[in-house]
Amino acid sequence: MDAEEMTCGQEMAADAEVPEKLARLMSHVSSNMESHARWVGTGPGGGRERDSLLVVAREYQAIADAAIRAASAMKAMKDIPAAPHDPSRLERGQQALWMRAKIEMQTELAQLLLEHAVASKKGLAMMEMMEGAAEGAAGGTDYDQT
Repeated sequence: MDAEEMTCGQEMAADAEVPEKLARLMSHVSSNMESHARWVGTGPGGGRERDSLLVVAREYQAIADAAIRAASAMKAMKDIPAAPHDPSRLERGQQALWMRAKIEMQTELAQLLLEHAVASKKGLAMMEMMEGAAEGAAGGTDYDQT
């Protein structure tokens, strides 16, 4: 069944993958912020950064939780039968403006996420390089990281 044959409820259910993936990312980032807060707060003056990281982590988790609720509500629409739509009430020009704006926002977000992924890859490469240097200086490690 293609998009033209789908009911509105089926379309919403199919689109639930967007908030699901958003939730997964936000929750993952939240847990990293919490982890970072645990070790940053141990030094002098670290309390402010720790506390701020924990606030941001809670807000990221709130985004994740809201996204999961939205995805669940969207999936619940799957079996709602198609309702009559009155085409005379559709303002095609306004709908097209809305769609263009949505596409622009989606594209901007996708680009921003890609830029952040590139920066994360660079950070990971730096961590791995530093870990390799530390292991070399210490004569290796006793554990398997696979």
